[in-house]
Amino acid sequence: MERNYIQWLTQTTQSQSDSSTNGHLNVILGIGDDAAIVDFRSGNTVMSTDMLADGVHFVVGQTPLNLIGRKAIAVNLSDLAAMAARPVCAMVSLMLPRRFGIQDAQSLTNGMLEIAAEFGIAIVGGDTNRWDGPLVINVAIAGLLDHSASADTGAGWRISDALPGDSILVSGDFGQSINQKHLTFTPKVALALYLRDRYTIHAATDITDSLTVDLASIAAASGLGLTLDTDAVPISQDALTHHGHNSDAAIHSALYDGEDFELAITVDRETSERILRDPNLPHKMCCIGTMTDSKSMWLNRPNMPPLPLTPQGYEH
Repeated sequence: MERNYIQWLTQTTQSQSDSSTNGHLNVILGIGDDAAIVDFRSGNTVMSTDMLADGVHFVVGQTPLNLIGRKAIAVNLSDLAAMAARPVCAMVSLMLPRRFGIQDAQSLTNGMLEIAAEFGIAIVGGDTNRWDGPLVINVAIAGLLDHSASADTGAGWRISDALPGDSILVSGDFGQSINQKHLTFTPKVALALYLRDRYTIHAATDITDSLTVDLASIAAASGLGLTLDTDAVPISQDALTHHGHNSDAAIHSALYDGEDFELAITVDRETSERILRDPNLPHKMCCIGTMTDSKSMWLNRPNMPPLPLTPQGYEH
């Protein structure tokens, strides 16, 4: 089955472009040889990898295989967005259960190919094996920090560069991993590149483990604290509906559930105001808090005393 799958994948990727380069200017040689050749000379290379497993990140039999494949690529694209990198290519390694047939492998891969095409990246190789265990997917992705970027952005965004007084801005809504939104989210690549080219961003991350956990990572890496305003956190309609419009339960989901894959940035107050007024912003953003020179973390609640913030989130 492995040889037939590789032959199908090679033919499929080459049929989508003029050659094995998958139509990408940086890819010299893609799938079909012993290794890929990629030209990264046009910028600093950003690399990330994520491993997803049945029973941890998805459940085979309860989730369409194409959405599982899509998520495997999407979570890596979200990592590149958090660094303000332009996606270039990915390598995919699969441990397929022995019960999987060629059509199962194709369905899984088609989900990857669709989102790869959507974001203009080439899948240039990887490895495939079968075993008696569950489905395991590992994706390694690479992107570029363009040489044309300014000195402020040419080195990529970090989690460690937040400053006291920075506003905390986030994209989208939270608590949206309910109802399998974690399988269909849009990685915020376009938003990140738009912001990178127009504004000075101090620190950034994508929200994976939870809003509180990932913002706490920025605070710890920057040697700072933070305050979050609970009434400013955008709660997804799914979370509100799921919790019967119980605002306390819904805000708990937004703060602690994780797998929202939204973008969080810290910027000075003037830049924050400019971003929030920008009519061409690819995705909505809002301000939910402030970085402080104290190393403590607090939740500000309407008409109630501030509450110490204890980060909690999804643990694998």
